[in-house]
Amino acid sequence: MSVRIYDDYVSNDDLDDLDKSGVEDDEADSLGGSHLPADARRALTTLLTNRFIIRSRNRSVWDALLAYENEIRERLADMFLLLVVDRDYEVAFKRQDPAEDAPRLLRRDRPLHRDASLLLIHLRKEHTYTDATDDPVVITRAQVAEFLRPFREDGDADEARFERRVDAAIHAVVELKLLTPDPDADYLFTVSPAVVPLIGADEIMRFEQYFIRAAEAADARDDPAGDDDTGKELA
Repeated sequence: MSVRIYDDYVSNDDLDDLDKSGVEDDEADSLGGSHLPADARRALTTLLTNRFIIRSRNRSVWDALLAYENEIRERLADMFLLLVVDRDYEVAFKRQDPAEDAPRLLRRDRPLHRDASLLLIHLRKEHTYTDATDDPVVITRAQVAEFLRPFREDGDADEARFERRVDAAIHAVVELKLLTPDPDADYLFTVSPAVVPLIGADEIMRFEQYFIRAAEAADARDDPAGDDDTGKELA
């Protein structure tokens, strides 16, 4: 069981890097025959070369995206892509056109392993009741380990191995840019607001029963007199 997320159209450069190498403001709007202003072309390029855009990280691109939303939506539609703009979380990203005859322009990431998938769903649930006006959601490595501990397989008592699994799960989500390590505290991570619109309710529902069974299995391990059959469901 794992979560899949669409990867990027091309290389997934950071927004900061893109700003340094992007189209200059004073370039002619008609460069290359484009009828879009430079700000709109920059927003479109940023959208194509990054998994998502967050207003808090790049205000100018976000503002241009909203100002030219219809035009950018049309350009993406020409490439069989859909524009998704979540104003509550101030996040925008692209989706593959679901039509059966639409060419597959976006590639998918490799499926996340189980621990990373569980962590991603957990982060999404933690972020559900916040919006762009709230303080950033922060999580510690210890909290991640505490969350993943009930999902240890029966008989897995190797603590060092478990700690490596925790680190691997965190690393996988950091690679998706949905967790950002604190530069001053390596045990602290900020959760990206993009996790909510990117991880749909259907994914949450798909994992809900798995969460429940894992919690029941953890209770059974803590209570030797409990029902031993509970843990077998997760084997």
